[in-house]
Amino acid sequence: MRIFNIKSAGDASIRGHQTRFEMYRDGAPVVFNTITNVQINQDSNFSRSFYVGSPVPEGDQSIEGWSGQFDFEVKNAIAEEFIDALIANNLNGIGVTEDTFIDTEIYPDGTKATYVYFDCQFSLSKTKPGLNEKVTKTINFQSAGRLRV
Repeated sequence: MRIFNIKSAGDASIRGHQTRFEMYRDGAPVVFNTITNVQINQDSNFSRSFYVGSPVPEGDQSIEGWSGQFDFEVKNAIAEEFIDALIANNLNGIGVTEDTFIDTEIYPDGTKATYVYFDCQFSLSKTKPGLNEKVTKTINFQSAGRLRV
């Protein structure tokens, strides 16, 4: 049985500079270098079975992949080009590009955890505020699964 130590005295929390988020299309990097926030969620549904004669239900869950988003400040047209290529491939019936991303966390003890998320789909949203705020975009995604590298 594996024991998970959630927090020990003296453990330092990591910050954003101790992580990496890398995107790839068909193995080539897609550089979003102004990312301000990444959110990755495990998609899952919980269920319970209630059996006759049992006072406590039995729990279960389905694992359904991953989803989330990443936000970034706009300094170039990379997001528009990324989405336009995705749409063009989809409309042409091609839609066979392999889009993946890699999420890495680097821990204070020198270890790291790296996961590659595969079979990804993406959509784009934008925020265009007034003079005093920056234009930002959000790429929403879903992924069929992840593998530890």
